[in-house]
Amino acid sequence: MSEQTNKKKKVGLVILLLIIAAAVAVIVLNPFANIKALNPASGAEVAGDDEKPAIAVSAAPVVRMTMQNYIRGNGNVVDPKALDVYPEVVGNLTYLEAKVGDRVEKDKVLAKIDPSRAGVVYKESEVKAPVSGTILAVNFAKGASVSPQAPLFRIGMLEALEVEMDIAERYVGSVQLGTRAVATFKAYPAREFVGEVTRLSPVLNPASRTLEIGISLEDPDLMIKSGMFPSVTILTDKLTDVLVISRSNVLYEGNKAYVYVVGNDSLAEKKYIQIGLVVDDDLEVVSGLKEGQMVISQGQTLLTNGTSVRIVE
Repeated sequence: MSEQTNKKKKVGLVILLLIIAAAVAVIVLNPFANIKALNPASGAEVAGDDEKPAIAVSAAPVVRMTMQNYIRGNGNVVDPKALDVYPEVVGNLTYLEAKVGDRVEKDKVLAKIDPSRAGVVYKESEVKAPVSGTILAVNFAKGASVSPQAPLFRIGMLEALEVEMDIAERYVGSVQLGTRAVATFKAYPAREFVGEVTRLSPVLNPASRTLEIGISLEDPDLMIKSGMFPSVTILTDKLTDVLVISRSNVLYEGNKAYVYVVGNDSLAEKKYIQIGLVVDDDLEVVSGLKEGQMVISQGQTLLTNGTSVRIVE
């Protein structure tokens, strides 16, 4: 056993000495020096390591186009000529001959009210339709107590429906009588109804700070119904033939806006700009750029003035 152990130790020692000798030879002789000398191209790469590589960026040209600003919201289809019908006495609703959607003629009896009280009996009071039209709302059920303070019915002529919509105070100056609008309805998803603003409330709602407006829509096929809930786009400011870039290209230095453009020799140039109208991601450039200049759209946060850039798709 002892002879075998000594033999293994000797073999291991020999292997270790060979490894040490090989390492010393590599360090002293440096066999890779000749390979490097034979390959001058690799030396050029090393020499070029001090030069900063070009930064890959994306860019888009400054273009001329038309910009259309808008206000978007929801509205409610109403009959602007609708009338509320009130009872003349306080009492119980004993007769009700009307439901929503009924067509009624003027002077038709819609309801009767018994004003009698304990110990006193009065003749029933009739509630008649003041005009011919369609019942839009019935606010009480038979047997309910009613009074002249609350309307029993709402009657509409349904001749010219209107979309009521509230707009925020900041938009009031952008909307006038005749301003164009487009409405869509869930009932007709593939169709747009065009119209214009035909009514402006003279006062703002003090609670919501909004202004109520009325919009008349073109509906030759009578598809729009009272009570519908459309999505409305009011078309406000429109600019034609203006310089436009993407809003996401713009950087800020305090309150100054700027972009980077690709200049001569593929160097980034910092350009301060004046911003005009902004609609979604489109931004009007009032000054600072020219049509056709390539504005850097991706990678601009990595740049400084004069940085070498390379445009990639």
